[in-house]
This record gives sequence, C-alpha cells and structure tokens, in this order.
Amino acid sequence: MSSQEMSAMVAQTKSTASVIAMCGFMIMFDGYDLVVFGVIAPALLTQVEWALDPSLVGRAAALTLFGMLLGAAIAGTLADRIGRKKVVLGSLASFSVMMIASGLAPNFPVFAGTRFLSGLGLGALLPTVTALILEFSPTKRKALANSLSFMGYLLGGILSGILGMLILQHYGWRPLMIIGGAPLLALPFLIKSLPESPDWLAAKGRRAEADAICDTFGLERVLHQPTTSGKQGILALFAEGRLALTLNAWGIHFCSLLLTFGMVNWLPTIMNKMGYDISSALLFAIMLNVGAAIGIVIAGRIADRGHVKMTVAVLFAIGAATIYMLTLKQGVLMYALVALAGAGTIGTQILSNVLVGRFYPVQIRGTGLGFSLAVGRLGGIAGPLIGGAVLQRGLAPEWNFYIFSITAVVGCVLTALTFLHVTTEKGSVIAH
Repeated sequence: MSSQEMSAMVAQTKSTASVIAMCGFMIMFDGYDLVVFGVIAPALLTQVEWALDPSLVGRAAALTLFGMLLGAAIAGTLADRIGRKKVVLGSLASFSVMMIASGLAPNFPVFAGTRFLSGLGLGALLPTVTALILEFSPTKRKALANSLSFMGYLLGGILSGILGMLILQHYGWRPLMIIGGAPLLALPFLIKSLPESPDWLAAKGRRAEADAICDTFGLERVLHQPTTSGKQGILALFAEGRLALTLNAWGIHFCSLLLTFGMVNWLPTIMNKMGYDISSALLFAIMLNVGAAIGIVIAGRIADRGHVKMTVAVLFAIGAATIYMLTLKQGVLMYALVALAGAGTIGTQILSNVLVGRFYPVQIRGTGLGFSLAVGRLGGIAGPLIGGAVLQRGLAPEWNFYIFSITAVVGCVLTALTFLHVTTEKGSVIAH
C-alpha cells in the first residue's frame, strides 16, 4: 500500500470518526438526562415541601418516557422527510432547555411537565442520531461504531452518578438537572460541523450534495436512486414481507426499554431499600453503566462478525440471569452482578438499535427505528411505573428484579424468533 493510500485511509477514519464523536457527545447528554432522574429520585422522596411518594416519582419518570414515545414516533418520519440533521439538532436544543427548566421548577406539577417536554426532545434524538451513525459508519464496523458512539450514553450515566455523589448531599438535586442543559453551549459548533446524511440527500434527488459529503468524509458514493414510488411512512414497515419482523422488532424494543428504564430509574432506590446507604446505592448506578460500557464494546465486535441477532439474544439471557441473582444478596459480588446486568439491559438496548436498523432500507430506516422505539417506549414507561408500584404497595424491593428478569427472558425469545427471517439487500424479508 502506498503512502498516499495510507494517508487517504487515515483521513477517512478521522472524518467519519468526527461524525461519530459528535453523535456520541449528543448521546452522552441523552444518557445523562435519563440516568440522572434515578440519581435524584431518593432526594425527591425526601423533599418535605413536595411530599412525594414512590408512586408519584414513578409517574414523573413515566411522563418523561411518554414524551419520548411521542418524540420518537414523530421524529423518525420527520427525519425521513426533512433530513436527519435538522431533527437531531432541534431535539438536542429542546431537551437541553427543558433540563434547565426542570432544575428551576417551583413545584412538582411544573417539574413533571418539564420532564414530559424534555422527553419529546430525547425521544426525537435517539432514532435519528442512530440512523445517522449507521450511515456514516464503515460497512464492516457498524455495530462497533454504534456501540462506541453509545459509549457517550454510558459516560453520561456514569457522570450523573459521580456528580450525584459529589453534589446531591451538599447542594441538592437542582444543580444536577441544570447541568443537563450544557449542550446548548455546543449547539453553534454542531450546526456548523454536523453533516447531513448523504443517503437521505441521494434518496431525495440531491445527488450533488450527497456526492460532496461522501467525498469530504471519504465515504463511497451512494448508489441508489431517488425514491419516487412504493409505500412510504409507517405503511412501508409492513410491506414486502416486513409485517412479522416489524412486530418482532417492536417487542424487542419493548422488553429492552422496560429493562433499561426500570433499572436506571429505580436501581439506587431499590438498593437503598435493600439496606445499602445512599453512597453505595449510587455506586451501583455507576457500576450498571460501567458494565454496559464494557459489554457493548465486546458485543459490538462480535455483532460485526455477522452475529448481531445471536449477540442480542445472549445479552438478554445475561440480563435475565444476573438480575435474578441480585435478589440473592451476594455480598461484594453484587457490584459485579450489577455490572453484568448493565450489559444485559442498557447494552442490550444499544445493540438492539443496530439489529432493528438493519431490518429496513435507508429510505424508511428513520421511520422504522422511530416507530419501533416509540412502541418500545411503552415498555420504558412500564419500567418506572412497575418500580413505583412495587415500592408503594410495600412489597419487598426484590420483586422488581423478579419482574425485570422475566422480561429479559421474553426479550431473549423474541430475538431468537428473528432467526426465522432474512432481510434482502432491497429491504424485503424472506421468512424461513
């Protein structure tokens, strides 16, 4: 290989890596926003003037996820129509402003309302930025690139736990929410630097712009022609043999999001109820994200070898086993079990986005991911509500883990069912 060819390869890596890094930055604050609610939940329960109980706190978490459901459902189709970049940056600005508003809320109804509105932005960001990541990732490294970019999500969760340990007891929960508005400072840079999807531009007939972006970032030029026929929007998700696979995808996202948001929102409180002090409980939240970070790097490499379905199924199985073992109170091993549970919950959710994204051609990928994540948000809503209901009724906190473990088993079965279908290059599905 000549020195010029090597230089071109390095330039391509740096160019595409810059897009992945920008996406990772935005996802980091997505993760911070979602995980920080679990960090501040114990403080909300002890705030005397608001007089909250676990059920009300669970409803506030569920409102956030309901907003995410609506945001994901709208944004996927919108991104396929007006472009990825506009939706990504608009959603980032939206949830950043609402994070600050949450930190300044004078009462619980206002706080709950701002959480719902922040959910709209958060829900819009994830499927759109995932589609952008998949389109800028090297062909044989899409799962790993997606996993690495979603390390930002885990770093955001870890950051929220660390800041919670440093800030919560001395300054209360409000500064932790206001910190979540920091992406507003980077918005001018992102507006200038984040490129539009060349696949989307080419699909809209804007080939010159698509070719320019491909040349700038060292990507292969897009081959497909503008989309002028065929079903569009949600109807396309059920066309060309996709009905069973689409329903299966929705089930996978339902289970993975129930696990993720059930654990993220309630793990510190559950561990606190099981006898651990608040610092130890917050450390469990950090370990959940550390385990997920390690897990998705390993799982991403395996998935890129053509085993994405198997990898997601195995992660669900790990989640089921380790969450159940948390009920046995294994002493110091609890930290290792929580780390493995992180790989089996948050890690599963991250890699399931890659799995579902591969079910659809680029013209409807945003719509496919958006609606799948939107339906999955029903599971995300159920997770916090389950945690709140279990604690409110005075049941042993371990009952949360029993329910989450069963959900992971169901997710594993649903993922196994995807082996019955093969997606063709044109996006149609062959059932075996």
